[in-house]
Parts: sequence; C-alpha cells; structure tokens
Amino acid sequence: MDNDWRMALEQQTDLSVSHGDASDVAATIRRGADLRLYLTTPTYEETLYFQQTYTGEGDAFAGLMSHHHSYVHRGEDIDQPYISIFKYDTSGVYSHVKWMAGDVRLDEGQRYPYGVYRWFVCDRWRTVYENDEDGNCVSGDLDELKEAVRQGRSMRVGIRQLFGLAEDVVDGPSHISFATTMQPVISDDHVQSNCDLVVVGAPRWPFSWEDGLHVAMMNPSTSGEILCFLAEPGHMPFKRYIRRRVMVWMVANSV
Repeated sequence: MDNDWRMALEQQTDLSVSHGDASDVAATIRRGADLRLYLTTPTYEETLYFQQTYTGEGDAFAGLMSHHHSYVHRGEDIDQPYISIFKYDTSGVYSHVKWMAGDVRLDEGQRYPYGVYRWFVCDRWRTVYENDEDGNCVSGDLDELKEAVRQGRSMRVGIRQLFGLAEDVVDGPSHISFATTMQPVISDDHVQSNCDLVVVGAPRWPFSWEDGLHVAMMNPSTSGEILCFLAEPGHMPFKRYIRRRVMVWMVANSV
C-alpha cells in the first residue's frame, strides 16, 4: 500500500496485453485501490479518473465515471450541460449514457479503436471496518473508524452486491463496488457518509448500461443500512429506498 500510481496493465489496439495482468488489476481494486485509464487516439490523449470502481471474481473489473460533465454534443456546442455516465473495462467496448436536460437519455456506448490502454492503480487504502447487512461487525474496529472521522481522514466505502440495488437483488455475480464518500458523520454509535453520485448497474458480468442503469444519491451506514434515492436516467423522478448490504470501510494511508 502506497501513494504512488503504477501501471498495472497495458493493452494495445487489438486488446492484446503488452504489460501486466488483468487479474492483478482486479485483485488490487478488490482491496479498494483507485483506478485510472490512459488512452490514445490519432488526435488526442486522455486519462480518465474513475469516481467509482467495480470488481467481481477472477479478472472482472471496471472503472465507472458517475458524473462526467460535457460541453459539446456530437461535435456541436450546446446551451445546457449534461451528465455523461461511462463504464470502461478490458473488452474494448465502453458503455456511455448521456443524461440531458429535460430527462432525456441517449445511449451512445460503442467499440472504439483506441491506440493504447494503460490501466493505473493507486493502492493507498486500508480496510478499517466491515459490517454485515444487519450492522454486525465482520472485521476491524468501529472505534478506529470513528477516530479516523474525527481526524479528518480520507474515507471510502465498498458496497458488496451493489448492482441490483433498485430491485434489491443480491444473487447476481459476487462483486464489490467502491464509491467516493464525503461528509462522514458519527451518529447513534455508527458511522455514515453521503456519497457522490453512485452508479448502479445490472447484476451480471459482463454488463453494459443497456442491461440496466440507475443513478443513486445515497447515505450508507455501518448499521448496514443504505438510505438512497434512485433514478433511472430518462425515467425521473427519483424514488426513496432503504436497502441493506455488507459494507467495507476504508481509510487512506495519507490524509
């Protein structure tokens, strides 16, 4: 565990692996590591910062962009901003939904011939506490997690079986998805924290947004409870749910 980014996997245009191993990336993400992806095209280079990660069994992993803000649409300037929701994995096909003003949804996922794919990980997170769906301790020390809140430490939460949350389905492929948290609170002897926008897909692997997509505003708690508002882009309004899941609480090894 350290604060440095390292290239864990490189793929060429034909998706052949020229460095690293996908299973290594998946295992590192399973430990809560951050994920980024560097891509090249004939006209530009870019690095994607993923606000959320997904990892399942074996070499299954994906990076999720939950609230990418766009300023043009199909090469044209626009009058209103919109949110792009992306999913990238090692298949060479990305999922992309544009959620536009007026609750308009456009599905624009595709296969794109990038020149190179370089997957970077930063393994800077340490598991402090894990609760089951009923709020019982699975491992770790809840008091240590509370102290991390008091000290202003950076935190994140991994939610097991997140995909399928809207339907409360937990029998899909085993997986965990890590989300960025903000505003951790100690209350009623538990830790809770608002999350940035969280993307919830269909409970399957591999998955695309065509299989199902919800966007959540959520407040997970070490009690096992997740208070959330869920909406399917293009089918507003948000609906309020209370779900229960196993959760892993992590603290960065630097403030």
